[in-house]
Amino acid sequence: MRAANDNNPLYLSEASIAARVLGAKAKTQWAALAAAWEREGLPRIDPMTGCRYWPAVRTWLDRRHGVHQTALPASVDGVENWT
Repeated sequence: MRAANDNNPLYLSEASIAARVLGAKAKTQWAALAAAWEREGLPRIDPMTGCRYWPAVRTWLDRRHGVHQTALPASVDGVENWT
């Protein structure tokens, strides 16, 4: 885990985020993907900085893929059968 004061910028350009998220595919896919994901809750570009807040983007992506899943099932799924 990184320290809070690691001196990396918190607001990243679309090109920087695209490279972190998609790697080599970044240039051709990020714009369409970001537009679709914004409808699902991807943090939008901040109007004052013209960039996205990277920690929020990372957290959103992690949650989308179940990394921060904290909810427990609402009901029992059945009796275990160990035989």
